[in-house]
Parts: sequence; C-alpha cells; structure tokens
Amino acid sequence: MYQTTISKERFADMQKKLIAYVNAKKEFDGKVIQNDKWYRAQHWDFVRGSTEIPETTTSFLFNALAYKHAEIMDNYPSPNVLAREENDVPQAEMLSQIIPFELDACNFKNTFSKATWYKLKNGVVPYGVFFNPELNGGLGDIDIQRLDILNIFWEPGVEDIQNSRYLFLVNMVDNDELRTLYPHAGDALGQEGLLSIQSREQHVDFQEKSLVVDCYYKVVQPDGKKILHMTKFTGDTVLDSSEDRPQTAQSGLYAHGHYPVIFDVLYPMDGTPVGFGLIDLSKNCQTYVDKLDSIISENALISGKVRWLVRDNGGINEEELLDLSQDIVHVTGSLRDENVREFQANPLDPYIIQHRLNKIEELKELTGNRDFMQGGSSGGVTAYGAIVALQEAGNKLSRDIINNTYESYKQIIYMCISLIRQFFDEDRQIRITGEDGSRKYIKFSNKDLLGESVESPVFDIKILPEKSNPFTRLSQNQMAQEFYNMGMFRPENARQAIMTLGMMSFEGKDKLIHELEQMLQEQDAVAAQTPVESTQKEKTPSSGKNSNQGT
Repeated sequence: MYQTTISKERFADMQKKLIAYVNAKKEFDGKVIQNDKWYRAQHWDFVRGSTEIPETTTSFLFNALAYKHAEIMDNYPSPNVLAREENDVPQAEMLSQIIPFELDACNFKNTFSKATWYKLKNGVVPYGVFFNPELNGGLGDIDIQRLDILNIFWEPGVEDIQNSRYLFLVNMVDNDELRTLYPHAGDALGQEGLLSIQSREQHVDFQEKSLVVDCYYKVVQPDGKKILHMTKFTGDTVLDSSEDRPQTAQSGLYAHGHYPVIFDVLYPMDGTPVGFGLIDLSKNCQTYVDKLDSIISENALISGKVRWLVRDNGGINEEELLDLSQDIVHVTGSLRDENVREFQANPLDPYIIQHRLNKIEELKELTGNRDFMQGGSSGGVTAYGAIVALQEAGNKLSRDIINNTYESYKQIIYMCISLIRQFFDEDRQIRITGEDGSRKYIKFSNKDLLGESVESPVFDIKILPEKSNPFTRLSQNQMAQEFYNMGMFRPENARQAIMTLGMMSFEGKDKLIHELEQMLQEQDAVAAQTPVESTQKEKTPSSGKNSNQGT
C-alpha cells in the first residue's frame, strides 16, 4: 500500500486552495470558451437579439487571426546559445546544435503553430516544459506541450505564476490507465472530484474517467533555497509525490526550481498572468458587421422579389400569374389597373451599406490587418516603394507581438538547457545538419555541459528568425544588387564597405563583413610586399650608357 509523507494538513490546504483558485478563474474560463465559439463562427448565441433576422456570419475576424498567425510563423524562432565566458564557448556551440535537434524531436514547430492560434484567440498560451522518462526508448527526453488554460489554476492576484503559492494542472484520465499506474487508487477512481473542468464540447463523456490534479509547489530549504515538488492526487487520494521519491525528496523535481509552465501573453493585463487577444479586441466590430450583413441580406431577398397586389374580384388567374412558364395569363371580365398592381420593397439607404463597410475598416485597423499588409493597394498607391513603406510602417504591431513571443521562447530554451544538464546522464547520438545540407553525427551527455556544478556555466540566448519570408528575401536580394552596383565589393573599397555595413542591420551581415575583412587583409599583404621589391630594384647597380662612372 502506498504511503505518502505529505501531511494531512498540507494536503487539505492543497484541496482548499484548488477550490479557491477555480472559483476565482471562472469568469476568465467562460471568456475562453466564448472566444472559441467566435473562432468557429458560432457566435450568434451571444449576439442574437429579440429581432429574428437571418444569422449570416462573415470571416473578417478569422482572416485577421490567420494573417497574424502567418506573420509569426514567417518569423519562426531559432535559438543561438552564447557563452558569457570565453572558456564556455565550446559548450555554447554544442548547445546551439543540440537544442534545435531536441526541439525537432518533440515536434515543437507544430506545437508552436497550434500555440500561436491559441494565443491570438485567448490572449495567452501556456507551454509546459517537462522531462518525460518514457520517451526515446525509455532513455527519457524533453517534452514541450501546449497546455489548455482551462486546465491550469493559480493564485488570484499574482502577475507571475512563479509567485503563486501553488500551481495546479488538472486533466481527465481513463480509469483503466490509473488502475495500472497506481493500483493503490482503489475506490477513489470514478468518484466525483473536487471540481469539474469546463469543456468546450458539451457532449464529452467523462463517466469512465477521473479528475487527476498535478499540484506544483515550492518548498524553502534551511539554506533559503527554494526547490520544486509535485504531488499528484485524485479526490482525497494521493497517487504520487516527488517528496516520496528518494532521488527527488531533497533536491526537488527539477533543478531549475521553477514551475515548468510558461505563459506567452499577447496583450497583458495588470494583476493577472494572462491577457486578452484579438477576439476580445475585435468581436464588438464583428458583431455589428454580421448584424448589418444580416439586415442587408434580408432586405436583398425581400426587395429583389416582385410581389403582386391582386383584387379579390379582379378576375385574374393567380396561378398563371405566378407561373413564370406561362406566356398567357387569363382574365375574366375587363382588366383595370386597380385590379392588379406590382408591389416591391424599397432597398436600404446606402448609408447602412456604407456603415457596414466602415465597421469592416475599423476591424482591420484594430487588428492591424489593413489591405496593404496583404499586398493590396488603395488610395491610388501603386508604386512598389510606396507599398513597401506602408507595409514596413504597418509591421510595427506584428514586430511587437513577435518580440514578446521571442521572450517567452527564451524561457523555454533556458528550461531545456537545465533539463539537459539534469537528466542527460547517458551518451546520446544526434544528427547535425549544416547550412549546406551536410550531416554529421555527434555523441554528447550532460558531462560535456556541467562544468563545476549543475548550474554552471551560464549562457545567454539570442533568438533569430529561422526563415525569412519571401518579401524579406526579395528585399535582401535587391540590396545585394545595389551594393554590387555601388562597387562595395571591389577590393579597393573594402575598408569603406566595412564601415558602411557596420551601421546597418540585416541577415548575413556578419558573414559579409568577414569576407570583406579577409579581402582587406589580402590586399594589405600584397601592398606590404610591393615596396620591398621596388627597393631591391633601386639598389641594383646600373651598367652601360646609364652608368655615371667615369663622368
């Protein structure tokens, strides 16, 4: 029978705090579920009024999210590990090769893409950075996941989740799996838990599942250092705890001592670690666009149909009148104008149509998704340079979002480095692919990275876009042509070219400067040899007519 060292008082405090955290977060969870409905264009439940009108939906808001997602993925981050001390350069270079391989092994690009959609919708996306001992054939490996904010609970009022007293991750797990992993769970499985998680889907069956809670918390050691522990429980039963394991009881679950969850926030809010997203910002405009579109659509159907006012005793055959295939309509008696009259509704005032267009433009302004950002032109702007200038000016919002994403990405990389130091005890072989497509295979373990202790050496992380978008590549190609036409690649202009490039910023600049410096060194070496040869020729004695001897 499993016996835990967690005291009843501490376990009761965990359960009490979990209920408090859940109740404090209900409003935010409701907003997340509503945003998902907006994302799926199922938002008429929230905007329907008392007037019954056709429920048309437009995708302007989705288009704004799709464009932002494409921009961020065009600037997919790539880590570059930098050493703070010269002696640590080899380890930094090795990590710069290991980290991309580890990210690729856990399919992080796909995770990043899904997380970007989630962030744009809800204003925040949580990443979980764990070490999974079951991966890599039982050797264990890094596992980076996109978590659901609905299943995470923290202390109300904190802006950094690392300052929360507890951090709870909850999930529904099959009872059969729990019985296999934790035989001592017994009758606790299937019982009604402390809370029920909100679900986006209304028809999810949880009958054969149990609510499992991962409670992360920090314990202060006598020396003042905080270590991280995790206790897993369901209902009133403790399933597992890092405090009960000999290898983690004193050192903690992870050496870095932080909660293994990182919040990537779009637009931050004070007093909370979460933020708001593009749907929160723009759904009011989208509401009026759809309402006006419904009114216009209904009017188009009504005003576009011809109706007839027919007098009861007018003697007109109504069936033949309505049947468009009939060339002849029979009339009994004399036909007068008052017997039948065409009736058609008036179209809407053009102001209403213009107001809808204004709301669409407002939505584009709010999301930074104006026409020229997608290659369109308006206001008579057709010149390539003018469109490029407009796009660059409009990219400020996107660059700000991307820079914030990079900051969260840095924290993920720092956690990955710490997990490599802590868990990669055995030699592993990885494949390194060079820029020219060449491949090499290296073996490594944490012994190559530890140094004197687990927390040394210290590295810095510089994030660069992995790939440039087609527009950026086109701009760089044109810039290279301009450099060539100006003569910057001529040997005699190498010194001036280096000074000019030093004031510029673009991808590949360092490589270009290095090649120019090599060209300059070769030029200086040739120049250094030339005077010596000339001097030797001058010292050679002349003969014949040109000799001054005997003058």
